[in-house]
Amino acid sequence: MPGGGAMEIEFDVVAEPEARMTEECLELTAGSPTEVMMLRSWIRRVNGSSNPQPFLVEDPPGQFRLYVGEAAERARTRTGVQ
Repeated sequence: MPGGGAMEIEFDVVAEPEARMTEECLELTAGSPTEVMMLRSWIRRVNGSSNPQPFLVEDPPGQFRLYVGEAAERARTRTGVQ
């Protein structure tokens, strides 16, 4: 990073974390910077090449979606992850 400054994290902080089930995935909205960092660390663990599912993505910042089964395969294909 230029200037050696700390990395800024952009996302909307909500008062309470939220979870919502859809037909395709579980949507999670982080409630604090700590939760965002924790969920981002899970992305690296969950989305390993040896595990075709589940599949965890962040989009937009601070909002996460967890896919399983065929939905995980479709989400991996959409994002270009092999």
